[in-house]
Amino acid sequence: MSLKEILREDIKRRLKNVTPEEYRSQGDKAAAILQTSPIWSGYKTVFLFLSMKSEIETQSLLEAALLDGKKVFAPRVEEEILVFYQVVSDRGPWQSGPFGIKEPPGGTQAGAGDFPALILTPGLAFDGEGRRMGRGRGYYDRFFAQLDKEEREYHALGICMDFQLIDKVPTEKYDKKVQSLLTCNEIHTVIP
Repeated sequence: MSLKEILREDIKRRLKNVTPEEYRSQGDKAAAILQTSPIWSGYKTVFLFLSMKSEIETQSLLEAALLDGKKVFAPRVEEEILVFYQVVSDRGPWQSGPFGIKEPPGGTQAGAGDFPALILTPGLAFDGEGRRMGRGRGYYDRFFAQLDKEEREYHALGICMDFQLIDKVPTEKYDKKVQSLLTCNEIHTVIP
């Protein structure tokens, strides 16, 4: 088992011990921090993942983005890629995706006119240099690679529980870094 796989399993194990209340509490605190930052006010479009059971809760951010009049998109897994669809209500409608994650059922897809955008990015672990370890399927890495190929302007903001910010994330050549990190305690500027 590689160092990356060992770390991934360790973080997953730790996440299983987090209560739903703690996911919600840290998500609410992170949302409050982000809403007062220049990062939040600097973007009219937000790409936001809808939390699964073992992720920091993003419901507060979804509600805040819609309340602030931002254009909001959420991902849906379609074959091997993420397709982002516009969300107009924090109550959905939703469907259950292939991994049991809440997803929009379809509708208006994000396009070139929806950039620049703030992209809230999930991960199992992040480090101070912006390295991100996902769940191993590469959805976000492929999504960012496509945006880079299309020369889209965006700010990738990793969001996680406080203990998911670690000293060093092992990476591979196709892993995409985030530009900043958000926890319940603060926004971390990535060290280049």
